[in-house]
Amino acid sequence: QLLAEGINAARQNRRIGVSYFAAFVARGDIAIVGLFAIAWGNQAAIADGFSAAEAASKGNIPFVIAQSTALLWPAAIAVPLDRMQRMKALALCMGLGMVGYCALILVDDPLLPLAIPFFVLLGIGQISAFLGAQTIIGKEAPEAVRASVIGVFNFCGALGILILTGVGGVLFDQVGPWAPFFLVGLLNGAVALLAWREQRRENALAA
Repeated sequence: QLLAEGINAARQNRRIGVSYFAAFVARGDIAIVGLFAIAWGNQAAIADGFSAAEAASKGNIPFVIAQSTALLWPAAIAVPLDRMQRMKALALCMGLGMVGYCALILVDDPLLPLAIPFFVLLGIGQISAFLGAQTIIGKEAPEAVRASVIGVFNFCGALGILILTGVGGVLFDQVGPWAPFFLVGLLNGAVALLAWREQRRENALAA
């Protein structure tokens, strides 16, 4: 019944439906960074000749850079997001996610100083996608079925973690360490396009 209420709310309010897709991608994003930034760093450290113990420490550097940026970025983006139309704000956030994740295709060694800006972009993209999804659902969930809507939102996020980490693991091994990031970058771009089209539709109806 609760699941049905959450799905029905998305049928009545397209913004809620978009937020469910955003949750699937944004929560998966976070898991991808946590798993594969560290794995990539460890792999690179071992390839550079470090012992397994040294690699376990040095390999965390890309993850630390991304997460440190993710802690600071909300202070810079919070005010602009609050002043924008909601779907436009989500499109911007997911667009930043697309750039941050897809840019890692240009990284050969994540431990080189040249890779630092790319992991800064990754941190910006990761937290932007998360904030964009959370902002929409927080404002759009109706009071009468708020718990159901938030529940489905979190369920979609859990599915995103489960599916994207599974697929990401295969891509990491079979294609390359950058591949899981590129996948979620493309998904961020798809949600950004969906949000942008929804905002255009709403603007046309209001005109």
